[in-house]
Amino acid sequence: MNALDATRQWLRANCPYIDKTNKFNANYLGSQATEYTLCTAGESHREDITGMDHATYKLAVMAQLPYGAAVSDNLAAADFFTNLAAWIRGADKARNYPRISGYEVQRIETANAGIPTGADANAARYQIQIIIQAKELEA
Repeated sequence: MNALDATRQWLRANCPYIDKTNKFNANYLGSQATEYTLCTAGESHREDITGMDHATYKLAVMAQLPYGAAVSDNLAAADFFTNLAAWIRGADKARNYPRISGYEVQRIETANAGIPTGADANAARYQIQIIIQAKELEA
């Protein structure tokens, strides 16, 4: 399973802040007021002296959430990303990682939690970056 699919399934199955319905997509964010997606944001690879691949996967959880003059909606969006980042930090401490085919995940972390990337009068798009470091499994 690739990093995108493995991480999406891992979040959906384990994270209490991710919707368990079909509102959590992959590489697609619709126009509804509350939708989530996990997108690929880049990856890099380096080979160690034994020839093993070390991969860094960068993903972004994006959410379209209610937004506007009501402060409570805006604070709820901030709380969602704060809680998601804290949950991922806890998963890293517990070594509870997504299962990426051919790799052993060694670390998962977040960056830029809850950055708004666009807004209109009723909804805003936010994102949090997830960085996964993994080492190729020995054959």
